[in-house]
Amino acid sequence: MEIRKFGVAVLAVVVAAAIAGCSSVPKKYKEEIAGIKTKVDTLESRVDTVESKQAYVEKAATEQSQTLEELKAQQAQKSVSKSNISILDRTGSPKGKTRDIQTALRNAGFYDGKIDGVKGEQTRKAIKAFQNANGLRDDGVVGPKTWDILSRYLSEAGAGAGGKSESAE
Repeated sequence: MEIRKFGVAVLAVVVAAAIAGCSSVPKKYKEEIAGIKTKVDTLESRVDTVESKQAYVEKAATEQSQTLEELKAQQAQKSVSKSNISILDRTGSPKGKTRDIQTALRNAGFYDGKIDGVKGEQTRKAIKAFQNANGLRDDGVVGPKTWDILSRYLSEAGAGAGGKSESAE
């Protein structure tokens, strides 16, 4: 938009100077003015093209941003509904479930941290160590197989502190 204004201003100055200089403008100046007008028209056309492309890009970016926000919201709902620690619903809250996991890990001899319901790095390391010791895939996720073995330690205060499952599997 500013380029267009600048081009029009330059054109106006050139035309005014040409007219003010004499009543009969030499052919050379007429050709220069015509050339400048052509260049201004070309620049205006390019500015219009750039402005329309910019409007398209801004619209596309806005749409993508909205789509991204919708996907994040959907993912957040999925991760809340598919928590990897929702095997035991004793208290109904994720903190309560994590406390159960921490308690079972402590009873199994793998966790010596605070039973706070927060699945932090120490809890994840303990889960992985427990899984490794029990022949499970050590991914740090308490899925059905991990919980099947780990839940045995929930009510057993310190039972099997060596870490291995006592079943004859």
